[in-house]
Amino acid sequence: MSLFPGHERLLAFRVVLSTCSSASMLRALDVPVGHFSHIVIDEAAQAEEPLAMIPIMGFSNAYTNIIVAGDPNQLGPIVKSPTAARAGLGKSYLERLMLMNEVYGPDTQAGKA
Repeated sequence: MSLFPGHERLLAFRVVLSTCSSASMLRALDVPVGHFSHIVIDEAAQAEEPLAMIPIMGFSNAYTNIIVAGDPNQLGPIVKSPTAARAGLGKSYLERLMLMNEVYGPDTQAGKA
């Protein structure tokens, strides 16, 4: 017994909830790139960047809206490997985006409501 609906039924759904890692199973079910208009990653501040990339790189195209939500001041990714931590995997994709001054710097927010 499969935990996933068949291909035709799956494509009929307008909203699909998944973890980042389980999103890879949708590729095995031939869900096409660009099928979803939005990809929302909740608690993105806790996800290692490669984990967050599974749904983003697996299903988005130029017309897909990507929403990453979370609080980078709370619990971040749990990385037990010192090598992985030195390689930057202790920083989430959300945190890296927020550190990009040209995107989220104080001067980019001035006068914008």
